[in-house]
Amino acid sequence: MAYAATLMSMNPHPTHPVVAGRSYHGAMTAARSSEAERLLTLAAEHMLTHGVSQLSLSQLARAIGSNNRMLLYYFESKDALFAAALRRAYEGMPAERTLLAHLQRPGDIRTQLGEAWRMLRAPENVPYIRLFFEAFGTAVRDPDGNRSQLTDIAAVWPGEVQRAFVVHGYAEADAEAAASRLLALWRGLQFALLEGVDTDTLDDAHDRAVAALFPD
Repeated sequence: MAYAATLMSMNPHPTHPVVAGRSYHGAMTAARSSEAERLLTLAAEHMLTHGVSQLSLSQLARAIGSNNRMLLYYFESKDALFAAALRRAYEGMPAERTLLAHLQRPGDIRTQLGEAWRMLRAPENVPYIRLFFEAFGTAVRDPDGNRSQLTDIAAVWPGEVQRAFVVHGYAEADAEAAASRLLALWRGLQFALLEGVDTDTLDDAHDRAVAALFPD
């Protein structure tokens, strides 16, 4: 690549010098990795605060103190960068750390689903829920240009939720169907939450739906 060729022209020796106990190549790889992580974190923070609707690569680059060329150097494409940044943002969701583990504990599945829903709709998770729906809506307008984002959005939680149903005694095929039903319910209720429907109404709708979807 042009960057690598420039480095080679600056260092005509066939072997790389040692930098801080590592090869020159190893040191440069570590530096690139560190800078990519820094930019990724900044991008995730910007998306969580400002959203992604109509966000261009140039706008994101300016917001995080970079430029298009450097972002494409580190992440190869806008789609790859946006997918990685969204994934990084979702990793910070408070419910991400507790909800799935809670579901996978032994106990009554309907009780745990009710508790998990209440964790999910807590106020501190609302910015992440808003970003999820906004990113999905933006990506589906141009699925060919946002393939990585759509793949990542579709992968949010299904596998972990399916494993939770397996823990509670469901066969694999039944667990997959149960996870699909639950996520459809949760996403519908999250949409209503963003619309401003009060949580008491949503909690009651959730518990009634769970009783119907997952009977004894």
